[in-house]
Amino acid sequence: MPVPAPWLDATTPIRTQMVHWPDNLGVTVTRTLSQDRGDAANVTELHLSAHTGTHVDAPLHFTTGAGDATTLDLGRLMGPATVVTIHDPTSISLAEVQQLAIRPGTGARILFKTRISGSDWSTEPFKPDFVALDGDAARYLRDLGVVCVGVDYLSVGKADAHHALLDAGICVIEGLALQHIEPGHYELLCLPLTIVGSDGAPARVLLRPL
Repeated sequence: MPVPAPWLDATTPIRTQMVHWPDNLGVTVTRTLSQDRGDAANVTELHLSAHTGTHVDAPLHFTTGAGDATTLDLGRLMGPATVVTIHDPTSISLAEVQQLAIRPGTGARILFKTRISGSDWSTEPFKPDFVALDGDAARYLRDLGVVCVGVDYLSVGKADAHHALLDAGICVIEGLALQHIEPGHYELLCLPLTIVGSDGAPARVLLRPL
């Protein structure tokens, strides 16, 4: 039997002082108990937003009273996925998305790789000019029956793009590390933390070439 391809990690590492959304809590990773100081064990304390690094948005993120991170449909976060390169340096536009030939009603999972993946963005200053998904492109994906959309920066786009996806039950993965992931077809495994009452959750994301 053929040996399956190895899993590739598409998760942005969480580290102290990494980039974060400007009005969110900054990131600190602190060793509060240490065997070097005579403690019985090493214990680390985390201070961060639920939208740090690679994470999944819950519907609650943009709609009060909507589902929290515990309601995310894991079935939509696992399965065949396609990594596509976006050439437009300013946005993920409707025109470019329409060229992807996504078959309607197939439950597609689309992960967008933009110019942001040309560097280790998580260790650089916040990029307000990140490549965002246009609202009309988000609505087009919704109407095609896409079940999961992923992007390589901290946000998929403005409120209209979030609403088009989240209100339709589409899972949104943000902050993917796609620097070393080639465009193509993969098996996706994305597991967000189960955090009661949270509007999002950090996640580990793995991709295996198909």
